[in-house]
Amino acid sequence: MTTAQLVSSAPAIRTTSLQCGTYLSTDLAATRRMLEEVLDLECVRYAPRSLYVRERGHRPGEPLAGKPYLVLEVHEVDAIPNPQAFLNHWGVFVATQSDVDRAYATIVANKERYGIPIVQKPKANHGAYSFYFADADSNWWEVEHRIHKKQYESLRAIGDVV
Repeated sequence: MTTAQLVSSAPAIRTTSLQCGTYLSTDLAATRRMLEEVLDLECVRYAPRSLYVRERGHRPGEPLAGKPYLVLEVHEVDAIPNPQAFLNHWGVFVATQSDVDRAYATIVANKERYGIPIVQKPKANHGAYSFYFADADSNWWEVEHRIHKKQYESLRAIGDVV
C-alpha cells in the first residue's frame, strides 16, 4: 500500500481513546517510589518487571471514578538503550503557579533521594508555567500549570493556526 492510498476522507483506524504510553526503567522499585512520592501517581505492579501508572482518583467513590484515563506502562530493563531528551517528556498538571514552585523546591531538595540528576528552573513557556526534570533513567517530566486557562481543550477548539 502506498502513502497515497492511505490519504482519504476516512481514517485508517477509528480510534475511540488514547489509553497508554510506555517507558523504561532500570529499577522498577525506585521508579515506583518516585512516581508515588514525588508525582502522587497511583501505581500497580502487574508483572515482575512491569508497572501500570495513572493519576489518582479513579477508584469507586473517588472524584474521577468512571472517567477515562491514560495509563503509563513502565517496563524494567537492564540498561536504557536510548537516553531521552527533554522534548520527549511526560507532563503532569498542578492547580497553581505556586504549586509549580513548591514542586520545584521539593524536587530540588530531594534530588539525591530519588536519583534525579537534572532539574530545570520554572519558567513561563508555551502558555504555561512549568519546569522539567529527568528521572534516574533519563525519562523527562514536566510539572505544569496552564496560564490564562489555556488548557488543551481550549487550544483544540482554536484549531490549526498554520
